[in-house]
Amino acid sequence: MCASTIFIGGRVYTGDPGRPPETCLAVADGRVAAVGDETAVRAIQRPDTRVIDLDGRAVVPGLTDAHLHILGYALSLDQLQLAGVRSLAEIRAAVAEAAGRRAPGEWITGRGWDQDQLAERRLPTKHDLDEVSPHHPVFVQRNCNHIAVVNSAALRAAGIGRDTADPPGGRIDRDPVTGEPIGILREKAMDLVTRLIPPPTPARRRELLARALREALQHGLTQLQTDDCQYAGGLGPTEALFRELIGPEAIPIRIIQAIPAADVAEAAERGIRTGRGDQWYRWGHVKIFADGSLGGRTAALLEPYADDPSTGGIYIHERDDLIEQVAEAHRLGNQVGCHAIGDGAAALFLDAVAESQRRHPRPDARHRMIHCQILSEPLMVRMAALGVVGDIQPVFLRSDGHWFVDRVGPERAATSYSWRSMQQHGIALCGGSDCPIEPLNPWYGVHLAVHRQDLTGFPPGGWQPAQRLTVAEAMRLYTAGPAYAAFEEAFRGRLVPGMAADLAVLDRDPFTCDPAELKDIRSALTMVGGVIGYEA
Repeated sequence: MCASTIFIGGRVYTGDPGRPPETCLAVADGRVAAVGDETAVRAIQRPDTRVIDLDGRAVVPGLTDAHLHILGYALSLDQLQLAGVRSLAEIRAAVAEAAGRRAPGEWITGRGWDQDQLAERRLPTKHDLDEVSPHHPVFVQRNCNHIAVVNSAALRAAGIGRDTADPPGGRIDRDPVTGEPIGILREKAMDLVTRLIPPPTPARRRELLARALREALQHGLTQLQTDDCQYAGGLGPTEALFRELIGPEAIPIRIIQAIPAADVAEAAERGIRTGRGDQWYRWGHVKIFADGSLGGRTAALLEPYADDPSTGGIYIHERDDLIEQVAEAHRLGNQVGCHAIGDGAAALFLDAVAESQRRHPRPDARHRMIHCQILSEPLMVRMAALGVVGDIQPVFLRSDGHWFVDRVGPERAATSYSWRSMQQHGIALCGGSDCPIEPLNPWYGVHLAVHRQDLTGFPPGGWQPAQRLTVAEAMRLYTAGPAYAAFEEAFRGRLVPGMAADLAVLDRDPFTCDPAELKDIRSALTMVGGVIGYEA
């Protein structure tokens, strides 16, 4: 065996629990060939081996984002960026500026606002947009992507009026007196408008996706477990788009793509199911939605919202329909990943998993509950017993921490975002960003898992500090955890001989640096399958 690359003189963290860091690592044929001291790795050096002196820097297993929408993020780069706006006036100003650059009738789209961060502390309506954009249809989504506000031009284009019925799994907010739509669309009601928005050209879509993939590599991400078929136009177009861009001779980053629940029958006809593909592009879980978002009060709760007792959220599917969809995907040999934020949605998904296993017993199905923010101790016990993986997004606490107790009350909040408790119950965890809901940078997630504070250090001591994770535990959320969740624990997620040479050389050591600096870590070099994809 001859090494293609050797790293010497650093601190190599293999990801094996309890194993002290090594100083050197060798790569051959896309795999880790040796880990140990310099003598061990020099033994397989050849004349053309590249030797990289780490100069004391840390090497960690390549990071994985276990749940995001990388194509959705890429396309958002062409939209109005409204994250961080602090008033309705700022939203209006951004829309007005965009209207000034477009011909009448062209769509204006954007995303990222959060009514809890606005001075007015309310959702925008069509009236806020009409005055600055009467001649351009406008569609701007809340940062969760589960609520949008549109103007009158967009409502007219979609034919949404007083007599338009709420679609299944969605709601059109209306004036309580006149019954007229006020421009707020929740969940499936957004589809009435989004289907009218012209897509980007294929060339522009490829350009934006390539930009987003390269950004991921800069953060030390070596695999993305993404959900993008809705943006690319189906199973075939999605695979074709990604395969055009990724691979050892192109952008070296691994993709695991979710299968939309609506496409399960088509996938089965085409021989697509969880695990099919190769080491660069593989099909992942079947994605289904049980509810909406906590910030938008569309997450489905067992009891009404503490700060709005008039609602308990929205179930995207009727109970029997969701159970049947999960059971069919399970029967076909798929893993199922269910978006379930509220405890009502979590309970429903666990019922579906239990029924699926009753009908078609299958050991180690590793179905995934995505988000699982509002839980209870009994729900955690059920998750562990059913072998359901917790697909969590620690970075959510950056925003949600400021108001989630108000949403659900102190009793439910005590068992919400409870990652240590989930671990103690024996639930396997993996971590993601849900980008573009939150930033792509995985180090924000590591930081939030360890500190349970926003990025400014608020609140002192952190939200529910007993639920903090150690740095090692937080790192596993983005390394070994996603590998296990994707049935790849024998292939990647650790830096030991025989495993994939997916790694990141960091600008500081996460295990020895000031913990306040975790959010500031950057990758100096990212390698995927032995190929360097990014080098500062």
